[in-house]
Amino acid sequence: MAVVIKIDEKGNKSYAATTGVGSSSDERGKADKLDNLIADEMAKLEILLSSENKEHKHGSKDKVEAYWELGSVLRKIFLKSRLIEPSEKHLYWINARMHTPKSLLADDRGHNRLHLEYCFRLAGFSKEKAQRMKWSEWVYLFDSPGINREERFDRWLDSKMNDSSIKLSRESIRLFVQCANQILGKKETSKLLDDELFRCYISAWMLQKKLLLISKDIRNNELKERLKYSIRKNYNQIGQVIDNFLLPEAFVDEIIREVAK
Repeated sequence: MAVVIKIDEKGNKSYAATTGVGSSSDERGKADKLDNLIADEMAKLEILLSSENKEHKHGSKDKVEAYWELGSVLRKIFLKSRLIEPSEKHLYWINARMHTPKSLLADDRGHNRLHLEYCFRLAGFSKEKAQRMKWSEWVYLFDSPGINREERFDRWLDSKMNDSSIKLSRESIRLFVQCANQILGKKETSKLLDDELFRCYISAWMLQKKLLLISKDIRNNELKERLKYSIRKNYNQIGQVIDNFLLPEAFVDEIIREVAK
């Protein structure tokens, strides 16, 4: 299939496909349908947000609801239109960005840190769950190497957030990301089964909760270094946690003992 990636001043369209070769007239026809659908849905979204006074203005403190609405449109088109293949998602972001209201756009933070993709992932959560964190905290999560290319994290966190009593403060998110990055390191997470990956996230979550109890007595930079050293020293235990030979609780207790020395 093909996707529209550029429209010049005269309305001439340029197309791209995952195959990297020329596209057929049928494929270009479907790409035009997708392009028109995106344009129509984005226009409706802009009207909706404006009428409800929810349109994100530059500099506003809370962007979550507007970005969640944008992500919902992106998800609906991608998952239900049948006009785009999963392998074309990177081209979809280009096409969608062309029609996204300027008030909802933001700069991409890197090759794998795309604003529209983050909105798409945000809308995978219910609006209530999405609004339990600020946009900057969602971005901090999605930027994390251990989370950025692993959409199964969203499924794990969504389940975790079913417990409405869970506190998601800026500090807890910061510590969780540090723990997850240290535990997963440079592991190729795609090779891990769901339960193996989730045990890593569970360990990181348990670890941040216990670190919060002692972090007030340790400077941030020093805490980060102690955490890094402790996990490296006990790195073989991470494999045992992944393989379910060691409970996350036991691993976390050992790391906390090291950090608190």
